[in-house]
Amino acid sequence: MNRGIEQQQLPAKGLHPAIFRQGVLVVDDSELQRLVSTEILSSMGIELIYEASSGQEALALLRNQHIQPAAMLVDLHMPGMDGIELIQGVAKIKPEIAIVIVSGADNTLLDTLGSMVRACKMPMLGALAKPLNGKVLLEKLVRFQPAILPPAPARKRILPSALDLKRALRLKQIKPFYQPKVSLKQEKVVGFEALARWCDPLKGIVMPGDFIDIANEHGLLNELTLSILDAVLVDMSAWNSLNLFPTVSINIAVNLLEDPGFANHVIRSVKNANISPTKILLEITESALMKDHAVALGTISRLKLNGFEFSIDDYGTGFSSMLQLSHIPFSELKIDRSFVCRVSESAHLCNIVQSALDMGQRLGLTTVAEGVETQEELNLLRNMGCDEIQGYLFSSAMPACDVLPWLNETTTHIAKLCRGSL
Repeated sequence: MNRGIEQQQLPAKGLHPAIFRQGVLVVDDSELQRLVSTEILSSMGIELIYEASSGQEALALLRNQHIQPAAMLVDLHMPGMDGIELIQGVAKIKPEIAIVIVSGADNTLLDTLGSMVRACKMPMLGALAKPLNGKVLLEKLVRFQPAILPPAPARKRILPSALDLKRALRLKQIKPFYQPKVSLKQEKVVGFEALARWCDPLKGIVMPGDFIDIANEHGLLNELTLSILDAVLVDMSAWNSLNLFPTVSINIAVNLLEDPGFANHVIRSVKNANISPTKILLEITESALMKDHAVALGTISRLKLNGFEFSIDDYGTGFSSMLQLSHIPFSELKIDRSFVCRVSESAHLCNIVQSALDMGQRLGLTTVAEGVETQEELNLLRNMGCDEIQGYLFSSAMPACDVLPWLNETTTHIAKLCRGSL
């Protein structure tokens, strides 16, 4: 049923106009809880408020083509059809509706349900405890953005062939782009991660997802990695001549470390370029497993002996995290974006990230959060003791020619972001 709200209210600041235009659906078997929710929503200036006392009633309401609420407040414990079944049902008919779970369930379960909502391709605004708090509900609703309809199906993308990749390597079309890493304590850029980009004169920039697997399958990964290293060394030499001495991270596949000649090539190339090995950070993806431990650990030891540093990339997303840390002399631990992106909305996930940061500090490792996109995420990570930040909040990856102009333009802005003083 549609609950009419007669009193005049000022719209809550920050709410998207679609919430006022489309309204909110409240689903709870308790009449008192529905009354509390609708009164809170009304106080925000939301006039279009729908109510349902059960999951079945809510689904029947949503099947009406004239009803398209922007968001839905869902109780979990309801007779007949619980809130979990309801969300799964809504996902099949109107997945664009944003979900706010209202329940007294424990945080671990609420985090799991948040993951379920996202797996259903539905917007998840958050989970709230009962009794409902208006200020906290407003904070969740402010996150609402209308769902973007999927674009029309594009023509099937034609991936490059191994022959195309070989030609690109020969023509030096695959170049490093640099994403900055910012120290929160120093409030400045202290290094960059070099990310491979295929600069095709006809297709434009080709992302690594379209060619890394091909390189791996056709035995071109070693040539690709060393090509990126050579280009990075040229860029670092140019920066050094201008009195800029950043640390640069380069991604290394574990199977390359199982090649006894790999260390020799890296050591020789860096020495010939007159670059300090301490300025080269080799990132090993934690999700990969070593096959020949003896050779790989020997290669790592030789590189470490010659001054190179190691980073464990995508920490927490793959295999044998603790085992990797115990075997390899890492100096940096990178926390994956999949954890960082939800740290501001999940106490459970926040504790996991805090645990990783604490462990990194106890081991004397520099901790880096990847994929930071908002000031809120940065503030939380700073308060948790994270050392460095990497992500779109500062910049996407850029070609070497843009690095110095970007640094000159953004130094003050970066310091303000680190302090949270914008």
